[in-house]
Amino acid sequence: MQESLSFSSTLQSILPLIYLIVLGVIISFLFSLVNMFSMDRVLKLVKGRKTFVFIGKEAHYGKLHILPRGGGGFEIFYMKEGMKNPLSLVAFLMKNYHETGNERFLEKARVILNYLKRFELVEDKLTEKDIRVNPWSPPSLVSRKVYSSELNDLWMIVSFVDFMGEEERKRRWKELSELYSRPFIKVAKRRTYNALSYVKDKIASALTSTAGTITTIIPPNLKKSLEEAEKKTLESAITQTYDPLLENSIGRLITVRVDDVEGEIKLYQGVLAEYSDKYLYVMDVDYRLQMIAKVSDGKLIKAEPIVQVFGRTLQLGEHVSLEWNGELTIKNSWNRPIKVEKLAQGDQEITINKVLFPGEKARVNNAPKSFTLYYEVSLESDVVWPRKKASVIGLGDYPPSILGSILKDLKIKDLKKLI
Repeated sequence: MQESLSFSSTLQSILPLIYLIVLGVIISFLFSLVNMFSMDRVLKLVKGRKTFVFIGKEAHYGKLHILPRGGGGFEIFYMKEGMKNPLSLVAFLMKNYHETGNERFLEKARVILNYLKRFELVEDKLTEKDIRVNPWSPPSLVSRKVYSSELNDLWMIVSFVDFMGEEERKRRWKELSELYSRPFIKVAKRRTYNALSYVKDKIASALTSTAGTITTIIPPNLKKSLEEAEKKTLESAITQTYDPLLENSIGRLITVRVDDVEGEIKLYQGVLAEYSDKYLYVMDVDYRLQMIAKVSDGKLIKAEPIVQVFGRTLQLGEHVSLEWNGELTIKNSWNRPIKVEKLAQGDQEITINKVLFPGEKARVNNAPKSFTLYYEVSLESDVVWPRKKASVIGLGDYPPSILGSILKDLKIKDLKKLI
């Protein structure tokens, strides 16, 4: 009888600890569940699209692939023209087929080989029997992974309208149209989403506070798991907070201050489509791409972007032509404006800094016959900028509710047209 009372007393004394341990397991599970389905809301809008990813001194073109729990990271899959050493992949599959006898390897090798032939990426007469494994051949590569640890080197994710197909352009204009004049259902949906985000943040804060209390008394192994789950969730899911200074700019013209690829600070305008804690999504941006042209013995040899491009070539046509008649004349031979910045030879530079519209010319005195020409082209674009590299400094136009108080002579009937 005494032993039974002693056991009952011991059980009652440790029961609160058991409850706390169970609660810790539940909270850890909830954190992991939220983290499992978390995806950056800006990247979610552009996933599956064909984009250029500017990272470091490189630009990679392909289809954007976003995964939950990525922490802002993503993967870009090259299109057919961007595949590197695809025959190494076919050789690998054939090797696995011969070693295992599994017909699936052979079928996949044939499908890929036929695909390469159809798009004239390999000779049409090539068969799987002609392909041999060469350990010294470069490996195949069809994607570029951008890890969350690399995001400090990310400049932007950009879709150039010039490289869009007809269906992509229609989808883009529909999206822009809905941004400019959002239907009531979308406005209501947005407000509901923001309200739920606010509630989610409050719940997360409460869970974090509870988790902090529990970690002081639970066993070390469970404490470590709970802390890791809490940290990952706070980094990915809980930080997509409501920002009133950006929220009132959705669908409006904004001015963005950007640390750009070539190391300069530039101002851009566009329509704010979405924001998150890590990214800004701005549409209808006239992005100014830095170009470098090599000139040798008075002839333009090659013009290319300031970054090395993987996945496809940036073929935009001929931008400039050179004329020599006692002095150098640089002509805009493109169908859009360009800005000619400077030409350089070694340590010597000649500053031009002139915008040339189609057909216009700039004359340069005492120009050498061989030099490097720096100029910019403007491309209509939709851009995702990391918020570490870009910030919204203000609106580019007045909201209708403010416009009337600023422009005193504006008539009421004119104001109604803008609402």
